[in-house]
Amino acid sequence: MAVAADNETPRTPVRSVSNTRTGRIAVEILEGHGGVMPDIEREWNECLERTPEHERLFGYHWIHGWLRHLGNAGEWTGDVRILLARDIDGRVVGIVPLAKRRYHGLAIWALAGYYQPHRGIVCVHDGQDEICAALAQALLDMQGWNEVLRFGPYDTAVAERLLLVRELARRCRRLVCFDQERTIVARNIPSSPEEYRSLVQSHASMKRVLSYERRMQREGEASIRHHRNPSGDELRQMIEDCAAIESRSWLTSTEEGRPRFISQESRRFWEHVCAHQLGPQGQLNVWLAYFNGEPVAFRFTITTGSVRYMIANQYDQRYERFRLGWILYLRDLEDCAQHGVRTMDMGNGNLKYKSRWGGKEEAMSQVIVVWPPGPLGILAARLAEAAPVHRRIRRRI
Repeated sequence: MAVAADNETPRTPVRSVSNTRTGRIAVEILEGHGGVMPDIEREWNECLERTPEHERLFGYHWIHGWLRHLGNAGEWTGDVRILLARDIDGRVVGIVPLAKRRYHGLAIWALAGYYQPHRGIVCVHDGQDEICAALAQALLDMQGWNEVLRFGPYDTAVAERLLLVRELARRCRRLVCFDQERTIVARNIPSSPEEYRSLVQSHASMKRVLSYERRMQREGEASIRHHRNPSGDELRQMIEDCAAIESRSWLTSTEEGRPRFISQESRRFWEHVCAHQLGPQGQLNVWLAYFNGEPVAFRFTITTGSVRYMIANQYDQRYERFRLGWILYLRDLEDCAQHGVRTMDMGNGNLKYKSRWGGKEEAMSQVIVVWPPGPLGILAARLAEAAPVHRRIRRRI
């Protein structure tokens, strides 16, 4: 399962399709096609440096890598629109990246980027009210008669994302929110190595994990490798090993599973974003367990400031007896205590299992839909708010 080299795609001209002003904020919309992003990496990164830490995931290459390798196939058309909010000095202060999907004759402009941990926007801290108001108006102004706006999975637990939704709702009657499965979050991360050791010693199930690791070492040659911001051959081999483990995990035995690394396109995405963003920005930590020379479990995480996102935690089902998920979780928890991580986002899933890791459910994930402009869009929104229809749409999205 070799990962192809990530050679640069030749760039094509990008067209500015709109340039409007709301108060002191001007919003420019740049358009690209064929999976090609506008060449705005420098301005994007300068804006990102002024944003809250939870937005640092949404770098230029997080979107560029996704568009190029995953947003250019299937229902995704490879078309992109980037809304850039600029202040009176011309500096970019807000970014909304959109990608187009085709679905039953509708054009859906959806927030671009990988679905996990969520999709989001970029907005500097100062002047968020004015920036979000301008972006909301520009989004509605660009919407065609047969076009739907869709944000999701969308984390509304932070101010600027919720503010943008409220500004959209204030300006139209076509917005409907669909609650998604609750996110499991641990906010009681040990704040020092000493606190971590004390937690393990006082937690019976965590102490048992150490015995599982000793058992694995007795039964064969066992090792755990921590990859912190790898590059080059180390990065490529790490992704290959994650894919191999995932192909032998529970994800392949159920329709509910969502593999992250098995497809060639997914591996190309992860190699791109790890090499161009996550590694250089110090955001990537991956633990891999090996047994008799074979990769058998991995834990893949991304960190932004004091928040760590668990992207995947999988193991080869043949080695379930070793409780490898727990073993790698403790390695991660110890690293969090050493590097100032205060919150761990575990995604959704099995609360009973993740609650043993300190996880608690929080209602923060939604899908936001703005139906097309005009009477039909208003009617569609009203129908979507009716309980039976709402439940049906929620299951589908």
